[in-house]
Amino acid sequence: MNLPDNILIVGLGASGIAAAKFLRGMGKRIAIADEKDEAALAPVLRSLNGVEFTGHFGPHRTEDFLRYPLIVISPGVDSALPVLKEANAKGIRVIGEVELAYMFLDAPVIAITGTNGKTTTTTLIGEIFKKAFGSVFVGGNIGNPLINYALEGKKAQHIIAEISSFQLETVEAFRANTSILLNITEDHLDRYRGYDEYRDAKYRIFERQTEKDYALIIDGLEAPKAGKGRVLSFSSAKVLEEGAFAKDGMLYVRIDGKEFLYERDLSPLVGAHNTENILAALLAAHIYGIDQATVTSVLGEFKGLPHRVELVRELKGVRYYNDSKATNVDATKRALENIEGNVILIAGGKDKGGSYRAIAGVAQKIKVLIVIGEAQDKITGELGSHVVIYKEEDMAGAVRAAYEVAESGDIVLLSPMCSSFDMFTDYKHRGDTYREIVESL
Repeated sequence: MNLPDNILIVGLGASGIAAAKFLRGMGKRIAIADEKDEAALAPVLRSLNGVEFTGHFGPHRTEDFLRYPLIVISPGVDSALPVLKEANAKGIRVIGEVELAYMFLDAPVIAITGTNGKTTTTTLIGEIFKKAFGSVFVGGNIGNPLINYALEGKKAQHIIAEISSFQLETVEAFRANTSILLNITEDHLDRYRGYDEYRDAKYRIFERQTEKDYALIIDGLEAPKAGKGRVLSFSSAKVLEEGAFAKDGMLYVRIDGKEFLYERDLSPLVGAHNTENILAALLAAHIYGIDQATVTSVLGEFKGLPHRVELVRELKGVRYYNDSKATNVDATKRALENIEGNVILIAGGKDKGGSYRAIAGVAQKIKVLIVIGEAQDKITGELGSHVVIYKEEDMAGAVRAAYEVAESGDIVLLSPMCSSFDMFTDYKHRGDTYREIVESL
């Protein structure tokens, strides 16, 4: 590939580290910029394992960004940063790690995006394709950077990639043979200027598709305006002439004049949102000719992922669930809709700019709302007239308060509606902390 010899990587997350290792392995001279100082980055820098680089740490300086003909940014780095815009205006190419990886992909790509359900759907599709084809790479926003496909030097028959809106901001040539849009609800408004800008980023997943490709989209969202992929819809509530839908406890896939049926109860995943995730996976499987026996086998075996309405334990008749992955209001609302019983809800964290008022529609399910983190005052202001709210300083205090108010038959649910970065390193750290405290009760 025609890459320049000097490349700047911005952001030392998993994507930045993987990109640095790959580019240095190609013989490129690399520099790394991160707003954290070198001392704070020490544990991360150790993971580079001797990779040679020039460091630009601390507050970004424009002169550092203008030294390199190519800048590769990590998903957590806002593409609208002034230093990046200035570099772009000077003719410097700015791409993301996904676009870099795409230059080296040599197998059909199935890409999944959406506000909620991306990781579950990506993993489920990955499991189905692994059973059917054996050699499959599953990566992207799921925690395994896409560039690792090239870094590991392995060959796969199919590449299954979770792609976030942040990653889609900086794609140029990236094209998926099958693109899936699961849903779009208000999220990440701390980064985007409004819902429309966030939605438009999601729709970029379809932009470069050809007539040979497939665009799978949840029924109710508008069809892609850009891209030429064949559009197929899926729905948990509406019968479709073509696509995938649920009806009377059965899941239907209708494609190319053929119909395939599956029992919904075959899968242990609960809720209408998971029905939609499964339908998207079924469509993808049948597009690639995977037989029903293989799909049925995986559906029955796949029990979901940690931190997604995960039962931690039952104590004195009270069930404690960990839904730390619910980093937006819609995810928490869906969890509440699919839980039976009185809920003591633990929520809060770093606010992402949206409204929490949608929870008022399911307020009857909430016995007490316990709020923590930076967003607790905003949540209290918007929901205080609908539910009883307790404020606590940390997770330990929240769990203790929930334990004290809960009665046999109640449910304690951690479903934060917010990102975790005010108090934790990520949603996994938050969920693990909750689990440890609950298990110590």
